[in-house]
Parts: sequence; C-alpha cells; structure tokens
Amino acid sequence: MNSIIFRVIISFFSASYLVEAAAAENFVEEALSTEELREVQTKLSSRKNLRVDFLQLRTSALRPKKPSKSSGKALFAKPARFRWEIEKPQADILIFDGKNLYSFKPTDKAATRFSTQGERTSEIKEVIDFVMDFDSLLKRYQIVKSARLNKDLILTLNPKQPGAVSVININIDNKNYYVRSLKMSFANKNTSEFIFSNPSSEDMPGTSFEVPSSMKIVEGV
Repeated sequence: MNSIIFRVIISFFSASYLVEAAAAENFVEEALSTEELREVQTKLSSRKNLRVDFLQLRTSALRPKKPSKSSGKALFAKPARFRWEIEKPQADILIFDGKNLYSFKPTDKAATRFSTQGERTSEIKEVIDFVMDFDSLLKRYQIVKSARLNKDLILTLNPKQPGAVSVININIDNKNYYVRSLKMSFANKNTSEFIFSNPSSEDMPGTSFEVPSSMKIVEGV
C-alpha cells in the first residue's frame, strides 16, 4: 500500500501575496484580496461530503521524467471519515472511520488496522482536514502567492517550520470550489501530484467507511 502523503495546511491571516505574469500567453494573474481568500476558505470548509476521481503522479529525484501513476476514487465525509480506493495499477483501499485506519485489497480476507498514533493515521487525518476541515489547517503553512488564473484560483504555500514538504501548489476550481489539483514538492526533491475531477457532494452510505464484516482484523504497526 502506498503511503498517502497529503500534508496541506493554509494560513489565511499571515500571508504575503505576490503577483507575476502567467507563463501561458494571453493569461494574466490577478492577486486575490484578503476577503476573496476568506471566501475560498469558507466555501471549501462548508462541504459535508465529497466524492472525486483522482490521478496521482509520483516522481523521484532520480527519475523526474518518469512518474509512477495510480488512479481511483476518494470519498470524504464530515466529521472525519475517508475512503481512498485505488483502481489502477492494482486495487487497494484505505479507510479511516473517524477512529481507526484500515488497509486492505478487495480480494483480501483480512484488513490491517493501524495505530491511531501511527504515521499512516496521522497522514490520513491531514488529508481529511485538507479536504473537509479547511479551517483547522490555517496554523502551519502560509500563502506566499495567491492569484486568479482563468477559471482557477492559484495558491502557493510554504511551511512555517522546516519539514519534509518544501512547497505546495494548489489549483482550486473557482466555480465548484474544490481542489482541482495539488502538487507537493519535498525537501528530498521528490514530488507528489494529485489531479481531481468529477466532484460530487451527494450523501454516501455509512458502509462506504466500514471494513466488510467478513474480513478479519489484524493489527499493524
């Protein structure tokens, strides 16, 4: 199971904003005002449910032009439930039910439960906060650039404290108010990029965030 690293946190109140010309011809970036940023914050935090398709691209500093790819569906529901279902290149599922993190393949007879204090669970909580509880992410990162470009809102973030993540670039759909794409650059020169599509806010059955009752639960580290 690939570890899902999604450490994305935004500070809207101690940001400095930079404006520069877009690389694409005939497009001009327009810096966002503080009021517009707060509106983005409010709308992203207002969702109760979110379903998206995803494509993940991972690059290594050793092979920057040959990313590994995975794709599938992700489900989120407040207050803190999450399902990350990889369909390609091979089926894999992560579920966080609000208390425990489980990992399994659809054909498995057992699911692994990870410690609530472990690294994987911590990462999943960051994912949920990023997508569903934007307000809780405002203390650890700061915006160094914000702009409107075509139909997207563009944010560039730097961590307030040195860590594994060095830069985060986010594109937010300005019509549907969901994260269209996210690219994380790490201090070791690796990158992880997520492209999301087909957002839906329909209610989801509670079983979406449950391990099948036929599966045995084994403890992981």
